[in-house]
Amino acid sequence: MLVPSTSVLPPGVAAALFWASVVACLVAQGFIIRAALRAEVPPAPGTQLPAPHRGAEVAWAVLPVVALAAVWLGAWRALPN
Repeated sequence: MLVPSTSVLPPGVAAALFWASVVACLVAQGFIIRAALRAEVPPAPGTQLPAPHRGAEVAWAVLPVVALAAVWLGAWRALPN
């Protein structure tokens, strides 16, 4: 059972902290996705290692964005009006 919590932060401060975290995470995720798109590591000749798949790299870089969006939606709904 969820118990309503009383916030110790004023609503404006809580919203400012929320948006600051959103911006910080989006900037970090942008750099992660950029690195996944720019990385080119050809396998060394004569090795048995398979070449990395760009699609899989990008998918694993985008997956945290989707998870963070779900967390942000829940946090946004929990903020006081």
